[in-house]
Amino acid sequence: MKLRVIKGIILKDLREIRREKMALFWIFIFPIMWITLFGSIWGGESPPITLKVGVVYYNESSPFTAYDVVGIMKNVTLEGVPLFKVSEFKNESGAIESLKSGRVDAVVVFSKGFGANVSGGRQAKIYMYFDKTDPQDYQITSGIVKGFFSEFEKEMKKRSLEMQFKYMEAYIPKEIIERHNLTVEQIREYMLASAEPLVIEEKTVEGETATPIQFYVTSFIGIQFLFATMLTIGNGTLEEIEKGTLRRIAASPATAWDFLLGKMLSTFFIIMISIVIGIFYSRLVFGETIYPSFLGWSLIFIASLFSMSLGLSIAMLTRSIKSTTAIVNFISMPLLFLAGIVLPESVLPSWAKPIVNYFPLGRALKDLRLLELYNRPASEIIPDLIWLSLITLGALTIAVLLYNWVVKRLE
Repeated sequence: MKLRVIKGIILKDLREIRREKMALFWIFIFPIMWITLFGSIWGGESPPITLKVGVVYYNESSPFTAYDVVGIMKNVTLEGVPLFKVSEFKNESGAIESLKSGRVDAVVVFSKGFGANVSGGRQAKIYMYFDKTDPQDYQITSGIVKGFFSEFEKEMKKRSLEMQFKYMEAYIPKEIIERHNLTVEQIREYMLASAEPLVIEEKTVEGETATPIQFYVTSFIGIQFLFATMLTIGNGTLEEIEKGTLRRIAASPATAWDFLLGKMLSTFFIIMISIVIGIFYSRLVFGETIYPSFLGWSLIFIASLFSMSLGLSIAMLTRSIKSTTAIVNFISMPLLFLAGIVLPESVLPSWAKPIVNYFPLGRALKDLRLLELYNRPASEIIPDLIWLSLITLGALTIAVLLYNWVVKRLE
């Protein structure tokens, strides 16, 4: 091994990378564009949304009518933002047509006699219409509308019980209550429990959570060791073969192994510069980032080495820059989503989750997030690091054997 030769190859690659505009784009510009785009979309806090709701109701002369409910809907706010933008329709068919065309997000129809039934202590019906074309929009819209009426119904029950209780206090003789060993407060408690058997109280816990910016910083790191690393080592080696550099090295005192080691080190150095730039860019623009620990950088190194091994193997088998680029794209593009790089594992289908857990690059990124975003102990990550190292060693061995086969053919 000749360190002078290895150093020369690294410096040569660094000088040449400045002239490769496409390489500069994918290694340096694309990651910054990625963080800027996703950070701008998902990085800030989402303001409360206002739903466009169409309502249909009948005019009544009861003490409490649908008109009063609609008035409450118009005045409900969340963090100062109106929860509903209410549009009144004369009939149900017109409201449903507006829902189908997307002019409103939901339709609420109050049944005829709604006010009379509510005022008289009888059951009243409300019909809700939602568009299920987009499942995510449906869940959000139906959750907000149903949540509003659920809370409204609870309030109505409480007021109804209070009214009933006043009548009981006024008309039930005290001796009857005393005869059954009951107190007025016990009767109140029993009545409240019959109307609301369970009281659910929401409490929040500040757990270990990652911000969207931090998640997408790790995503761009994953893109670098999945896509850019494979492409850089594969095409870079093939370019040297096409230019005859590797043939000349094989015939010189320097060995082909010096060339391979220099090529891999230069690739890793370039990718690390890209990752560091992305990390500090995120901090500068969004005020948030992650700073990988020593174990985190070890995971990045192992993942990059596996990716280099995979890229080199593809290049040595195809012996073509175009074919290598096509295969790397074919492998990388689906894995961006299926290996949990772009999308969180929680939203992936069940058949894709093994890719996150067992494909080395997906597993390495998951462990990096567990370590740096969720502060998992190193003892939980080290077994995976050992497993990833063994898999990478196997992939590297295959790549070296294929590289050796190509070099011998050049000689």
